[in-house]
Amino acid sequence: MGRRHLRKATTAWVALAMLTAAPAAGQEAHGDSNDDHFHANHVAVMAGGMTPLAETSETSFALGADIERRFNPTWGFGIGIDFTFGDHKRAAVVGTGVTYRPIPDLKLGTGPGFEVVETDTSSGGTKKKLYFIWGFIFGYDFHVGSLSIGPLVFLDFVGETKTNITYGISVGTGF
Repeated sequence: MGRRHLRKATTAWVALAMLTAAPAAGQEAHGDSNDDHFHANHVAVMAGGMTPLAETSETSFALGADIERRFNPTWGFGIGIDFTFGDHKRAAVVGTGVTYRPIPDLKLGTGPGFEVVETDTSSGGTKKKLYFIWGFIFGYDFHVGSLSIGPLVFLDFVGETKTNITYGISVGTGF
């Protein structure tokens, strides 16, 4: 994807995010009284692994964090970051997206982001590359008191040729 297309896609996504977030600002902080686990905001951390599906399939350790603004019990908007650490490669992913909850504990989402990959070179230095990504998220929350704990899976299409799967356990809380 060229820089011009990347700029247009990013501009369109930011405009959509601003338009959809504005009406939510005036909404009530808590959802229906029937949904005990709904909060307008949710923060979480994740630990797990990341595996590229086409390359060496070498799994790297992954850590992440996200915050989600929930417009209502069904729709939300989130921003997240995760870091992966491998033997000779490190990466940081920053992404944003829309989340959809067909049932209160099941989270599905999609959105754009960027991945910065830093690799060690044979001369002892490092080389960095920036990639545009489009990702999908699948998660399920089990509630233990005020905490939500559950599996989380990201499927990221990186650039035009790579696909990564990141998976782990997420622990979060609403407020």
